[in-house]
Amino acid sequence: MSDDFRNQVAIITGAFGAIGSAVAARLYQSGAQLVLVDKMEVVQSTNPNEFPNALLVGADVTDEHQVQGYVEQALSAFGRIDLFFNNAGVEGKVCPLTETSLADFDSVMAVNTRGVFLGLREVMKAFQKQGTGGAIVNSASMAGFRGGPGLAPYVASKHAVIGLTRNAALEGAEWGIRVNAVAPGYIDSRMLHSINSQLPRAEASLDTTQNMIRQVPMKRLGSPEDVAAAVCWLLSPEASYVTGTVTVIDGGLNC
Repeated sequence: MSDDFRNQVAIITGAFGAIGSAVAARLYQSGAQLVLVDKMEVVQSTNPNEFPNALLVGADVTDEHQVQGYVEQALSAFGRIDLFFNNAGVEGKVCPLTETSLADFDSVMAVNTRGVFLGLREVMKAFQKQGTGGAIVNSASMAGFRGGPGLAPYVASKHAVIGLTRNAALEGAEWGIRVNAVAPGYIDSRMLHSINSQLPRAEASLDTTQNMIRQVPMKRLGSPEDVAAAVCWLLSPEASYVTGTVTVIDGGLNC
């Protein structure tokens, strides 16, 4: 697979999480110019030498004006946008649906659904104005296909991401805009370990991770690099006839 992204400008949200960082590293190594978006406190604590010449932007993806802002900053710095990894997401509090507060539900939906919607809307506007097409990958999850006890807001938000992906793909096709999603399974990341740590004390142990691994036909957790490889293929010209799809990266868990 050719992964030469020289002269391509890529925006990544949630850029300094496990998967965002892995995608950023792969794109950077392939010559892309990067716009790395994350929460302000995360950006301020990041070593700016990690990705030399990248534009680092602190932004709240739930805020319409700040989303417009990171798109405008990308255009001001580089003159165009070619690629978008719409990745920012949170897991939220793990608890039964009947104990989930409206505030907890709203906070997860705001990042995982409104944030994805706003990113899609603003980047697609930029692509349409450029008239040169573009490629977008949204971060969904295997939770976008099935339930997860204790994760009702997260599950709802990721089902919504898949719906947004398919709708945006239909609307973007005439503009040469491809929109796909990835649906990771059990990935060795902060998010997975956060979910495990919130399980009842009897379950929150090494056994929880081992139980997850036992469910996976390939008998291991996925790595952020496993996800990054799929994201970068979907962003690449080799996926030029691929749009509206959801690529599952779960080691066979949903077979």
